[in-house]
Amino acid sequence: MSSKSPTEESLKARYVIDPVSLREVVRNKAAVESRIEELENIGEPGDAERIAWLRILGRLQEAEELGWITLVKSGGETDTRQIVTPLPFQAVAGALRLAHVMHWQKKYSQADQLFTVALESAQSEIDNSEMNPVVARTLAAFAWQHLGKLHFDQGQFADALRSFESALVLRQELQSPEDQLSSTRQAIRTAEACLAQKVRPS
Repeated sequence: MSSKSPTEESLKARYVIDPVSLREVVRNKAAVESRIEELENIGEPGDAERIAWLRILGRLQEAEELGWITLVKSGGETDTRQIVTPLPFQAVAGALRLAHVMHWQKKYSQADQLFTVALESAQSEIDNSEMNPVVARTLAAFAWQHLGKLHFDQGQFADALRSFESALVLRQELQSPEDQLSSTRQAIRTAEACLAQKVRPS
């Protein structure tokens, strides 16, 4: 099997966002397993995608270990797993991936810390760049989106809604791909419904 040519099976690796849990769900586990194997053969260039698929399949310990490795390589943390603050901008994407894994592990405090420092770094890049910081704004939108999901899973629906709305503003300004806009709008609808149900008089 070539490490550069996806197999017919791995090309079927897809996920959908569950509108209730707001989590990625795979339809074809075998295809995802095949894709993970291919990415492992590719090596470092495939690590980012591999972390995501490992998380989605529930292989959270593997995803976390790989997440730490990639964060070290990007200068985002030390060998003793101390997060570098302020977080270097080149470490933002890796920090977001690792934070997402920790969220699914229910390590909420650690996930919140990582999401927050990643968002602060992206925002600093936006504020200090003389160019149009598209990459920084895109990463900030992802940070808001996933911070919202972190709040959502803890029942903090008002905070989740504010985060999702912040993500939507950025994504609309960026004219982000429709799948990203749709996922954020769905998250807003779900958070609004949960918030209304929570505060509705019995």
